[in-house]
Amino acid sequence: MDRRPQRPRRRHRPAGRPSRAHLRDRLALGAATVAALVIGAAPAVGQSISDGTPVSVPGPAATVLSVDHHGQGRLVEAFGDIHRARTIAVIVPGVGWTGPLLSDERDAGRRHPAVQARSLLAEMERLAPGVPAAVVVWLDYDPPEGLGPDAARSDRAVAGAPRLAAFVDGLPHTATVSVVCHSYGSVVCAHAAPHLDVSSLVVVGSPGMDVWSRAGLHTSATVWAGIAPGDPIGVVPHSRIDGYGHAADPTAPEFGAKALPVDGARGHNGYLVAGTGSLRAIAQIAIGEGARVHVPAPTDSATEPVLP
Repeated sequence: MDRRPQRPRRRHRPAGRPSRAHLRDRLALGAATVAALVIGAAPAVGQSISDGTPVSVPGPAATVLSVDHHGQGRLVEAFGDIHRARTIAVIVPGVGWTGPLLSDERDAGRRHPAVQARSLLAEMERLAPGVPAAVVVWLDYDPPEGLGPDAARSDRAVAGAPRLAAFVDGLPHTATVSVVCHSYGSVVCAHAAPHLDVSSLVVVGSPGMDVWSRAGLHTSATVWAGIAPGDPIGVVPHSRIDGYGHAADPTAPEFGAKALPVDGARGHNGYLVAGTGSLRAIAQIAIGEGARVHVPAPTDSATEPVLP
C-alpha cells in the first residue's frame, strides 16, 4: 500500500474567469479612480457652474434647429445662417448643461454656450470679413448633471456620439466644418470622431478622450488640444479602469495633437473669451487658416502611470 501523504487536489478555475482577489483589486482600483476623478474635477466643475458674471456679447439671436424633451432636455441652436455659411464651427458643451439652461440667456456669463458662440462668430467674421460664417451650439445629448460616477464614465458620451455625427453630416457640404469640444464634450467628440467628416477637432479643458493617443481617434481631421494654466481640470488623473476615467491627456506632447495657444485664457471657461489667444486660434482654425496659428513650443509633461 502506498503510504505517501496525498496532496490536496487543486481546484482549477475555468479559463478566463478572474479570481476573487483579482476582482477585489480591480474594484478597489476602480473606486480609487472614481474618487480621484471626482475630487480632481470638483474645482473645475464647481467653477463651471458658478462662473456666471453677466457678459454682454453682441451678435445674432439664436435660431433653434432642434428641440428634444427626452432626458434632461436637449437643444441645438445656430448663430448665423448655416445654409449660407462657408465656415461653420460646432461647439459641444460639457457637464451641467440642459436644454432649458441653454435657452435661458438671462444674466448669461462667459460660461454660457450662447455667449461663447457669439464671441467665436464675431472673431471669425473679424478675421475673414465678407465670408459667411455660423456657429452652432450642439446639446443633443445628456451631459452628466454634476460630480459623480456619470462624469467619470463615458456612457452618456457614447450615447450622444452618433447624434453628433449625424448632425454634422447633415450640415451643408459646401461649408468647412470644425468641431470645438469643451470639457466632457471632448469625450462625446472622441467617440464621434471616426464618423465626423470635419476639417478640425479642437479640444479645450478636456478630462481625456478615452484613447491613449491621437491615432486612437481614427480621424483624418487635424486635432488641436489646449488647457489653460489655471484650469483646475488639469488635476484630473489620466487613467482608465473598468470603464472609469478618460485615459490620456490630449494636451500631452506624446498624445500627438497640435498644441492650441491658450494665452490669456483663465480657468475652465475662458477659452472663448474676447481678447484671448485661444479664441483667436480657434477662430483661425474654424475659418480654415489653422496653418497661421502660432503653435506654442512643446513643454515637458509628467506622464501619468498607465494602470491595468
